[in-house]
Amino acid sequence: MMVCASGCFSFVADAKTGWDNPPKRADAAIRHETFQSASLNTKVGYNICLPPQYKEGGPERFPVIYYLHGYEGHESSYLDYAKYWKASVAHSNPAILVFVNGGESSFFCDAPDGSMPGETVFVRELVPHIDLRYRTVTNSVGRSLHGYSMGGFGALKLAFKYPAVFGSVVAYGATLPDATEFKKHLGKVYAQAFGGDARRFAENDPLVLAERQAEHIRGRVGINLIIGTKDDFLPRNRALRDKLRDLGISLQYREVPGAKHKKEDLYESAAAMGFDFSAMHFAGPPDKRARSTSNERLLR
Repeated sequence: MMVCASGCFSFVADAKTGWDNPPKRADAAIRHETFQSASLNTKVGYNICLPPQYKEGGPERFPVIYYLHGYEGHESSYLDYAKYWKASVAHSNPAILVFVNGGESSFFCDAPDGSMPGETVFVRELVPHIDLRYRTVTNSVGRSLHGYSMGGFGALKLAFKYPAVFGSVVAYGATLPDATEFKKHLGKVYAQAFGGDARRFAENDPLVLAERQAEHIRGRVGINLIIGTKDDFLPRNRALRDKLRDLGISLQYREVPGAKHKKEDLYESAAAMGFDFSAMHFAGPPDKRARSTSNERLLR
């Protein structure tokens, strides 16, 4: 078990994943669906919210926000986030919201023994499924990642690893341990997700990926980091902020005063801005928007 000094979270390393978890409470705006996973040979669940502007059979395509859950979570664990999506849609930011199931302890990585393919299930199976089944914008500009805690780690890691797939990322309270901390406090998860291999961990570490992929991220991926001032991962989030700035990669960064590692505190303060951030980037990558603005000025 891992317990932050501030009591921000508790991890149990031997969590078992359920891949199909319908919500316990009904919500007319949230629909639970499944797809057949080739990597797992089983059905995997997801929840989807379609904006009122989405009409079956209509021509319009919509951008998609993928929400990645925290540790020991699944597709129905964090559905309270949908209320912030509803508010965003009401303010004319129509987007589809998908709650992903990436495995309770995968950190959205592929376990080397194939036991928990959190990355593959999401990137290579769910995303194509959503694009095939729904009228989506099928390029990076039309896809945004939101995630909390473990999902913040996963959202950053996948945005940095696949800048041609995801055009923006909003990470709340991202769990960003280094390999030594991970191995010390979550030894079983470290062994399962990364095979106990520091090099494999580095291949999935957002701080390492930011540097390795800087040329592909810069000017292409919108990045928004949100972290509480009392979150034990504040130093590592600041380190990522500084690294991105040193690499010439622009980002938005916000520290929420007094907030611990608690999603409710972060959402109430920053979720509306998180949705606005994605909406802004649905207009195109930062460098393209900058060129468009310059061209508009020249034409005036």
